[in-house]
Amino acid sequence: MTPLPETLPQWYSVREDEDRGWTPKTCNIIRKPENKVITQAWNGSFYPPDAQESTVSLSGLQVISPLQVGGGSFPEGGILPAQVGGVAWIPGSSIRGALLTWLNKNWQQLSAEERGFWETLVNSDRSGWQPRKIRFESVFLRKELEPFPLHAQQSWQVFNQKSNNLGVQWQVSPVIPPTTPPKFSVQVLLAHPVSDREKNWLKTRLEEMLKQQGVGRGTASGFGRIARSLPLTATWEIALTGTKPAIQQQDNKENIVGKYRWSPQVLRACLRGYFTRVALSLLSPDNAKTLTSKIFGGLNSPARLILTSYLTQCLRSPKAGKNYANIPAKDAHSTWIIRADCTREFHDLIDPLLNIASRIGGLGPGWRRPPHVLTRFNGYRGSEFTLTPKSEDSIDGLIEGVRSRIRCLAAEYKLPTFQQPRSVPGGIVSIWQGEPDAWEAIVHGVCSSTNNSKPDWCGNSTTRPSGYAVREYDDCCWITVFDAEVEPTLRQQQFTQIWPA
Repeated sequence: MTPLPETLPQWYSVREDEDRGWTPKTCNIIRKPENKVITQAWNGSFYPPDAQESTVSLSGLQVISPLQVGGGSFPEGGILPAQVGGVAWIPGSSIRGALLTWLNKNWQQLSAEERGFWETLVNSDRSGWQPRKIRFESVFLRKELEPFPLHAQQSWQVFNQKSNNLGVQWQVSPVIPPTTPPKFSVQVLLAHPVSDREKNWLKTRLEEMLKQQGVGRGTASGFGRIARSLPLTATWEIALTGTKPAIQQQDNKENIVGKYRWSPQVLRACLRGYFTRVALSLLSPDNAKTLTSKIFGGLNSPARLILTSYLTQCLRSPKAGKNYANIPAKDAHSTWIIRADCTREFHDLIDPLLNIASRIGGLGPGWRRPPHVLTRFNGYRGSEFTLTPKSEDSIDGLIEGVRSRIRCLAAEYKLPTFQQPRSVPGGIVSIWQGEPDAWEAIVHGVCSSTNNSKPDWCGNSTTRPSGYAVREYDDCCWITVFDAEVEPTLRQQQFTQIWPA
């Protein structure tokens, strides 16, 4: 069999002393007329072809959740994309490391024969691959790579502590269905001949890893999943209406327009927030933050929970007509169908959290308000979502279920809990019910932007978020209170407290 390749287009060279693949040759990146291919690579009109030889090739793959592969960072927090010769890529080393992690995690589930095959390719302690036994080809990403801003939301949303830190993450996002996604291949080459059975082991584990674990940054948050198609089934299905742009940008006429996309981080941040709010009733603020980071991940704290989601359909409403001042009608009234899954260990936590979130508010920017039109400037705000399967438990039962799970998790980490739940600012203080449109007297009356004497709990975009959230139903509306100062106004407006009962 032909040995591992040692030639590629002229802008690469091989380091003979190390098995680290190809590195750019500076002399060949100079933009001279005779180096037309190099110039084309830099300006995005040429992409290196797939390797000519491979032992296993997974073709027809697409990005099914945002893919983030970092190649470095700026001091102020911006993450650079991995690239070579001006072309963005998934380095073969990223795929190699991800597969080894997957094998180690699932080692005991493999048959003795299959473990024997992998043992010919990895070190005795499975800490790395044996030199020159296996090569993972890099995947070139073409023009789908885009930068997106990252905002620190947790402290602002729950604790009213605003952060001005802004990072930038380059990523390849899935297309919004039914747009046809770009396709690519992942290729692996072994140095020695293998049987068809061994090829199948390699192909199966590689395909499982790409779809169920992913590569790159944020895999615990559901990023980096790659597969031939979106999953047909999932534990939960979310129907989200009234979604807002995840990023604002200017068009060619300098008008502010929205960039619509789904990110698994939207769902994760939502559930993380509700987890913290419930935890605050049982733990001190510092311990609530600590437990949240243990489960959902944080600085120097790897996440125990793996939660991912996929945008599978975008259903346009027939009533979408004239555009709103801030959002096209077709986007404002569309319903996004999102499938979600998580680590089996946390099904009994995520299920009640999802049910609580669906009954209290929406998802993403504007989650505190139901979908509605602002007549003042013909703007559109708010979102709501429904969940399948939907729990039949009362809101009291759902919150108590999450509290019970939090007590168990806190005990694992030796974090003391209060004997009786407490009501604290930032937590879920109470829930109130009124007539379907009664919330408008609070949002557009008491907290109107033209009301110069509105209470602090109304919030604004610069000092603090509002101390309540609204969910509208056909026969009533709910207002969830995060700041006890809201309650006297709700009593005056004839709302009835439904939790705590």
